[in-house]
Amino acid sequence: MGAILAFSGKGGSGKSNLAALVLRQLIRAAVKPVLAVDADPNATLGLMLGVPVESTIADLRDRMGEAATKVSEIPKERLMDQWLAEILSEEKGFDLLTMGRPEGPKCYCYVNSLLRRYLKELRGSYAVVVVDCEAGMEYLSRLTVDDIDTLVLVAEATSVGLTSARRIAQLADALPVRVKRRVLAVNKVGQPGPAETALDDRQVPGAAAVVRVPFDEDLYRRCAGGEPLDDQAGEAARPAIESLTRLCLPQLCQDQPTHR
Repeated sequence: MGAILAFSGKGGSGKSNLAALVLRQLIRAAVKPVLAVDADPNATLGLMLGVPVESTIADLRDRMGEAATKVSEIPKERLMDQWLAEILSEEKGFDLLTMGRPEGPKCYCYVNSLLRRYLKELRGSYAVVVVDCEAGMEYLSRLTVDDIDTLVLVAEATSVGLTSARRIAQLADALPVRVKRRVLAVNKVGQPGPAETALDDRQVPGAAAVVRVPFDEDLYRRCAGGEPLDDQAGEAARPAIESLTRLCLPQLCQDQPTHR
């Protein structure tokens, strides 16, 4: 059964960046196979990884609606499995599955249920599943991911950032969500701007460890310009990303070589 790493945080915290960078680190450490899951309706993980996303789980929902109105000799379950194989992007070192968003004022409930189903089906085929969760706390309330090996709480180096991370941790405690380990990633430390307030990392309950990821000018430039985070991205942040990856997957990473 593959280990699930879920990256969570408020919008703008950099959770998608860290998810992409940890995925790159897993590939460098020869951990395989890896599945990347973009569970945020505002899908950007594929863009950060340089993967063109042509079809999503939300598209399957619409196709299922059309299939329900037609007579077919192929069972609906087989159709869904066939379509899943079509939307799974196979890349060098990892596969990518994107949730997407329904067109127009449609409910996300069915799309979330499909994502839950696919994660359960696919998990056994991968060593690690890296999930870029929806910003905020909605994904936990909907139980999109309810069995997590490591929950990475991503927060900017501000009081507001830590407050958001603390609230997500408290919500996880209140829901039937199984979380084996929590790691707090304080992101973009030392970024240009007003002086940072002294922070107490203990504000986030249950965090097994804290990683402080420094502001990286290269990452900022790439994200601002829409450039992918390839294997050369974020050299300044690399040591912190290596540390974060080891904390997330101590059993898998302790004996794996790091390739530079």
